[in-house]
Amino acid sequence: MPKISRREFIKGTALAGVSLAASSLLSACAASPQTAEPANPSPQESTKPELAYRQLNPQDESYDAYSGDVSAIFSPITVGKMNLRNRIVKAAAGSDTMPKGAKEMSQNALDYYGMIADGGAALIILETGTLSPFGLTNGSEPSEQGIAEGRKMADRIHQAGAYAGVQFGLGTPMSPQTQVNDYTNEEIKAIVKDCGAAARRLKEAGFDCVEMKGATTDVLNQFLSRSRNFREDEYGAQNNENRVRLFKEIIEEIRTQCGPDFTILTLINAVEECDSALGDNEGYIVLEEAKYLAQQLEQAGADLIQVRVGTPGQEISCWAPDCNHTGIHMDGATGFGTQFNYASHFGGAQDGRHSGAGAFIPLAREIKQVVSLPVGCAGYMDPRTAPDLINQAIQNGDVDLVFMNRALVVDPQLPNKLEAGKRDEIAPCTRCLHCHAKPLGEPEMCRVNATTQFAYTEEMPEGYALLPAETPRKVMVIGSGPAGMEAARIAAQRGHQVTLVEKNSALGGMLGLVAAYKGPHERLGDLKAYLIRQQEIHGVTVVTEKTADLAYIQQEKPDVVLVAAGGQRISKLTGNAQVNVMTVDNFSLNDVQDSVVILGANLQAVDIASYLIAQGKQVTMINPKAKETIDIEQSPWVRKFTLAHLYAQGVKIYNQADCQKVTENGVLIMMNDCGFEKEITCQTVIECWDLEANLELVEAIEAAGIEVHAVGCDTPKNIQSAIHAGNLTARKI
Repeated sequence: MPKISRREFIKGTALAGVSLAASSLLSACAASPQTAEPANPSPQESTKPELAYRQLNPQDESYDAYSGDVSAIFSPITVGKMNLRNRIVKAAAGSDTMPKGAKEMSQNALDYYGMIADGGAALIILETGTLSPFGLTNGSEPSEQGIAEGRKMADRIHQAGAYAGVQFGLGTPMSPQTQVNDYTNEEIKAIVKDCGAAARRLKEAGFDCVEMKGATTDVLNQFLSRSRNFREDEYGAQNNENRVRLFKEIIEEIRTQCGPDFTILTLINAVEECDSALGDNEGYIVLEEAKYLAQQLEQAGADLIQVRVGTPGQEISCWAPDCNHTGIHMDGATGFGTQFNYASHFGGAQDGRHSGAGAFIPLAREIKQVVSLPVGCAGYMDPRTAPDLINQAIQNGDVDLVFMNRALVVDPQLPNKLEAGKRDEIAPCTRCLHCHAKPLGEPEMCRVNATTQFAYTEEMPEGYALLPAETPRKVMVIGSGPAGMEAARIAAQRGHQVTLVEKNSALGGMLGLVAAYKGPHERLGDLKAYLIRQQEIHGVTVVTEKTADLAYIQQEKPDVVLVAAGGQRISKLTGNAQVNVMTVDNFSLNDVQDSVVILGANLQAVDIASYLIAQGKQVTMINPKAKETIDIEQSPWVRKFTLAHLYAQGVKIYNQADCQKVTENGVLIMMNDCGFEKEITCQTVIECWDLEANLELVEAIEAAGIEVHAVGCDTPKNIQSAIHAGNLTARKI
């Protein structure tokens, strides 16, 4: 058999009038040839970008409606030989739960997938990376020990009443986009045989199904593409029959080697759009071609079809259409500074009305019309966020299976809680996309679930389990932002007697105001409500409108104090009669004039810029650091889409520049990379410097001889880091 490891054979798909009186917009601690429609409207239509975006892709914010009926989501369904208990499928995605060079299945991997199965999902589909160390998903034959290690995972999932599957494909989304043309016919025949053998090995290890991926821009999808497949043989793109030949042969080979009692799932692009050059769709898959492909896969022996879209420029848009709605009034953003028109792009078949939720349901409905198989889709199919939307789609026969990943990682118990009517107890996915940062070279994590990527590390050696406190203690938490509320709920769950003290009249720190300025997309209001509800559930004593100074702390006599007071900023400038200067702490839209200079380029500054652009303001940003630091605290995908949008809207960013002073016309800056001074004309200056440590209270408590821990306010950054700090600190006391 030819050696084809150099082509990354079967390598897996996962690489994976309001005052803003706060220290940050997204700080996590408490308060302290293109044919696309232009992003800007013509002058006669509007002068405000927000109006242009709303006119092109109007949003229906009622998609989060909840009537209490989720019966369709939790109705059983038969897929192949699997009798699923409900419609929820854990979609394949990278988990990073297997250490390099692993010789046996890690406890991290068993816990990670086992918890999701315990939480009520009906089918768990693994990525190949978890099993590849044992030779189960590549061209080599595994040892008996390799089969046994794979069986550990299948057995763990089965113990929870779920079915176990594995997704594999040819190459990855990062494969060269014309790799299809390099294969010889002998290599293709070997690939077909090896796919069948890999499925057979997985069946021997106890897995119930495989999902063959022919979507995104993986090599198998390249065979289907007229824009990338230039072969002239029977696997070329001369006609639909040839294009689908390899996919069909793989399905048939899997069926031959695994028999009729093994279930075969498939994943395809139902429609494609050239996001990097809108309108240049020559050779890209259209819906009618996808219908033909679906019919052929059914004939070949497939048991289910999962659909998504294809966007070769930004792979993440293929399965996470919510990223196209990142930022306020950015609905339809491509990540290239242009904008999808959902009425025409993707053949008009992608639903762009719900901030990405349920976006692929119309595609599933179209495919269901031509096959007798169950059809599923991902695309932010989060039944916590959009329960009625998804439940009704299943009831109406538009879609059969709900493929999801992020929301189950945030809260593996989502299915059980939702079925029990405890929607308010589900930790919400906020669509931050920190969890898929690896393809852009950054570490992955979860904003809301602090255990993700940290369980079984030096920071969290106990893993996902929350161990009871050896000695229950009287704990005071100061500050009710995400860091404080997370610390309070974790400490209470461990058995401590917890009091949460907040100087304001309501809990949440900055989350309420952040949600108001960010808009509903990131569901930050849901996060605030969830954390508040957690205080109630776990018996945290809440004290509001109380400043927790040293005298109060000494009076209450806690055993340990956790200070989550948020970071701080120091104002450096004063305004004049012509130019008003404000800080993030006293930012008020009523006082912002038409031309604005923002001093700073952290994620808070970028959030403010996005908000002001949506109000029709002209924005310039002064970044004292290098270009690479802009919005660095944000997840890389959100940063990529947001910055492309800001640049397209005319925002100017001066990097490695310092503000010298406020002038009568604006600000005078020094461009340090070239040594020149430049005056920037503006009417309003907003200081948005990086957050600094806020440790005055911590030091005072420590000096008084009381055990104290800083929770996030020592290294203020973002919501993710604050929740992580709160969780980790509360685990250690």
